[in-house]
Amino acid sequence: MARQLRVEFEGAFYHITSRGNLKGKIFFQAGDKERFLEILKRTKDKYEYFLHAYALMDNHYHLLIETPKANISQIMQNINTSYTVFVNKKYQRSGHLFQGRFKGIIVDKEAYLVTLSRYIHLNPVRAKKAEKPEKSRWTSYRAYITSKAGDELVSREDTLRCFSERKGDAVKAYRMFVESGIRGVNNPFESLESGLVLGKDSFLEKIQDLLGKVNIDNELPQIRRLRKDVPAEKVIACCCSHYGKTEDDLLKRGKGNSERQVAIYLMKAMSDKRTNKEIGRCFGIKGPAVSVVIKAVEDRMRKDRALNRDIGILKGRMINEF
Repeated sequence: MARQLRVEFEGAFYHITSRGNLKGKIFFQAGDKERFLEILKRTKDKYEYFLHAYALMDNHYHLLIETPKANISQIMQNINTSYTVFVNKKYQRSGHLFQGRFKGIIVDKEAYLVTLSRYIHLNPVRAKKAEKPEKSRWTSYRAYITSKAGDELVSREDTLRCFSERKGDAVKAYRMFVESGIRGVNNPFESLESGLVLGKDSFLEKIQDLLGKVNIDNELPQIRRLRKDVPAEKVIACCCSHYGKTEDDLLKRGKGNSERQVAIYLMKAMSDKRTNKEIGRCFGIKGPAVSVVIKAVEDRMRKDRALNRDIGILKGRMINEF
């Protein structure tokens, strides 16, 4: 299974899902869902996150989580591990309960808070488990449609405030908004960018800028698709500066020109849109030869820590300095 990208920062807002292994059940009885909610309460107290909405289905769950601290991985590891231990002990089973790691989508809270809240609360209706959202016991919807505080797990103030500053009016308006979706609405995840980010263009730009500053794996496909392309001239200028070479020396062909090979590799690595043919034109070689060079550099990187470090430094400079 492909690795899921984790981007963590203070104030991040996530739509979280986790599914049963081989599409199997994760909740077998009502008591299992009750225990899961207890785990949510405990982790919420420990890690100090905000839970804006939840829905527990038989073979998966949805959470809408906001993290004042950059700790979503800790939160989710604690939740899923604690629940797996409980289920395995209760049912005398062993092995994986969940299908790999959780899936976390970074969300533009301002643009998608109420839309995702409705999407989550309508899960039982879409799955034909309930005729109306309030008929389902295992979502946070009931906490929203009462005028009292309701479910202590849920932070509902931000969502309701989108409808009215008057709590009673907000509750009525939110209920109408959710129920209007029973007849069908567009899937909010149709606007998902690179399987990772849901938000307006300005929010996507913010995340793209962040990718150059946080400690994440730049070789993950999601990163390559999201990262802003580094222009060819910027790659060459950065390599020339780093290695103390002129542009002519860097680009000319010749055996033992390892800096040239690194530049070719970075020309591809720092743009998901640049073709091998385009790269080849910069270095006076054909597209297939570019593939050979890239593979050779990747093979060297598996064995050469110094080369790995060197390329990491170059990538950082290209994103942050040039």
